[in-house]
Amino acid sequence: MTRPLRFVLPALVALLPLGARAQPEAAARYEILALDVEGGSETTSDDFVRQYSGLRVGQEVSLPYSPAIAEATKKLYETGFFSDVEIVADRLLGDGVYLLVRVQEEPRLNQYTLENVSGGARDDLEDEIPLLRGRPVRPSDVGRTIHAIERYYEGKGYRGVSVDVTREVADGNRVDLTFTVDRGQRLEVEEVTFVGNEVFSDGTLRKRLKNTPEDRWWRFWSRATFDEEGFDEDLQTLVRFYNDRGYYDARVVRDTVWVREEPSPGIVVQVAVHEGSRYVIRDILFEGNTVFTDAQLREALGFERGDVYDRSRLEENLFYTAEHRDVASLYTDRGYLRFNVIETVEEAPGDSLDLLFEIEEGEVYTFGEVAIRGNTRTRDDVIRRELRTVPGQVYSRQAVERTVRELLQLNYFDQTSLGGGPEMAVDDEDRSVGLTYNLVEASSDQLELSGGWGGSLGLQLSARVTFNNFAAQDLFKGSAWRPLPSGRGQQLSLGVVTYGTRSQQFSLSFTEPWFRGRRTPVGFSVSYLRYNFGTDLSSFSSRVFYRQSLRWPDDFFQTGTDLGYRLYRVFDDDGQGALGLPTGTSQELTVRQTLSRNSLDNPIFPQAGSSLSVGVTVAPPIPGFLQYHKWELDNQWYAPVVGKLSLSFRSQFGYIGSFTGDDVQFQRFLVGGSPLETQGRSVGFGKDLVFLRGYPVQSISPIQNGEAVGGRILNKYQAELRLFALQSPQLSFAPYLFADAANTWDSFRDYDPGRLFRSAGLGARVLLPFLGMVDVNYGYQIDAFVDPATGEVAEPSWRFQFSLGGQ
Repeated sequence: MTRPLRFVLPALVALLPLGARAQPEAAARYEILALDVEGGSETTSDDFVRQYSGLRVGQEVSLPYSPAIAEATKKLYETGFFSDVEIVADRLLGDGVYLLVRVQEEPRLNQYTLENVSGGARDDLEDEIPLLRGRPVRPSDVGRTIHAIERYYEGKGYRGVSVDVTREVADGNRVDLTFTVDRGQRLEVEEVTFVGNEVFSDGTLRKRLKNTPEDRWWRFWSRATFDEEGFDEDLQTLVRFYNDRGYYDARVVRDTVWVREEPSPGIVVQVAVHEGSRYVIRDILFEGNTVFTDAQLREALGFERGDVYDRSRLEENLFYTAEHRDVASLYTDRGYLRFNVIETVEEAPGDSLDLLFEIEEGEVYTFGEVAIRGNTRTRDDVIRRELRTVPGQVYSRQAVERTVRELLQLNYFDQTSLGGGPEMAVDDEDRSVGLTYNLVEASSDQLELSGGWGGSLGLQLSARVTFNNFAAQDLFKGSAWRPLPSGRGQQLSLGVVTYGTRSQQFSLSFTEPWFRGRRTPVGFSVSYLRYNFGTDLSSFSSRVFYRQSLRWPDDFFQTGTDLGYRLYRVFDDDGQGALGLPTGTSQELTVRQTLSRNSLDNPIFPQAGSSLSVGVTVAPPIPGFLQYHKWELDNQWYAPVVGKLSLSFRSQFGYIGSFTGDDVQFQRFLVGGSPLETQGRSVGFGKDLVFLRGYPVQSISPIQNGEAVGGRILNKYQAELRLFALQSPQLSFAPYLFADAANTWDSFRDYDPGRLFRSAGLGARVLLPFLGMVDVNYGYQIDAFVDPATGEVAEPSWRFQFSLGGQ
């Protein structure tokens, strides 16, 4: 006999913890005979509801309460598709039950509209709003949308932001939402004050709050709006500022932010601080160390008893320094991958601190399999020879970093693909570390083609191509020409510039970076140029070179030897010579020796590290040949400021002397201009061109007989503040501000290092595929100079310059 019974199993119980539900003693177990659905749609079909409920025909449930039914109700709610769910026993049949699942779908979004919101703000908000057309409109999504709008405008400095929501039902269980925004009043931070500070002034502390600046008339480039998240960061920075100066227990007691109406509406921020006492270190203790002694660890830590406490310096020397002189590097560079240290700071009498470090050394790990992925053109062996992470060798964090640097220096791969380092797979059982270098090939070849009319010079044609990943061994393999043999890391450069019969330049150079399996670059270059502008000038030069990496003082050092030959021909109609050079044929044999160190983190856009080069060139006094000795020093230094902003300084010094006492006329320093200003012109023939932004070519030079002849002594300095704004395989872009100064003198009699020609301005470097580095700058010539071409004084002015290649 069928007993009709109809009751609702409350969905609310699904929200209660199972442990809190007491099953009635009279509960009986029933088999589900059927599972019907009411309220489903095309999207949430009956099968969809059955599947997500987890219930099935044949399953046993207990009535009137069942944990399975409660769990099914919870699961259906969690899909986000339903605003109401109830599961009822439609009828009982013996020991069986017919269940009915009633659902009511959430309305779906037809569209949403933002009222009183500008186009730019609408674009920004669309990325934050979780609403999607056609998706269910859940109350939580509406709430998150309101919160996103309020947070956006509060971040822009608006106070009292409110959002009203109206719903309009459309056909097909759809809904239109309109968010009407009242932004309130836009206020800026008018005043930031401090309470409780005695050691540091308000002005000193205010400088620490980078994200909460006061509104000042001169800060025209940004608004002094109040950002709550930025303010929280500022408070942490403020405490660290104290900690780094010995105030170990300094803290922010409270912070208060309110709106002031008079004398003008604005936000007032007040921070109350507890400075405390200045602490010194009483004792430094290590526990658990067996590999290194306390003295070795204390030296790496960089603190001694009696030193003032410095939180940032302590953390840096404990965990990481760029020079790998920290405590962690002592272990991680010797295979102790799982090294860990627990720091405990205890206050001691007399405003002192005891530092206790519990060392967990762990086991020594080795490098396991080292895989290379993503190289489609560069051969594996060309990449592997740069690796410092060799399978079987003891793991070293420094070796991983140096490998990444060496691969970046190749300039064959997208810099961002190496930014995060290799993937690491640690096998604790074998105590090995597998590495995978995921590379993205990027073209480093450069192609420059140009043509134009050079006025009196006539038609100008130029072609320069540099292949930075060439493969000379594959020249006679037809299958390797795609379009040229590549992948072996060699460099081949070809150049042709011609102005018809008036001027021609030809050049060829080749470099093999690994000679006979060693990191010993060798190569050669030859060039020929000729000018015919009434004076017939020509030169032929050739050079072979050899470089060798050193291991002492460290493996950033390199020495180099160059052997060169150069032939000059100077002929004119009056036999008086030109450009301060003698008429006729002159030739020189040179030997150049260099010692350099390069630790720059990036070959194209460095942000950290340094580069130093010292070189001496000797042209021995052989009869019939030119003689001189030339000394050069070039030093570059880069330091990160914040984010991708970096500061750099560079200095160049040079001196040319004579072995015999005769005047040295060739290879003098001629300062000014940019490389493109010399194209097709005899400017700089037989000289050493030193380019300077803001000044025309050869503008800074001793003048003899109305001609710029170049100096024998060179001083040049430059500083840049550079932002690495964009980096991608298609384009890299770095704007900068610069300040340059330089001068050149004929002898020590007139040498005055304080007399420099200065310039300042702004510019940008753009790295483009094939074309290479493009540098554009707009510089102001600060100091007047005598123009060699006219003999007149050139007053300070702005100058635009454009160049290809270089840094």
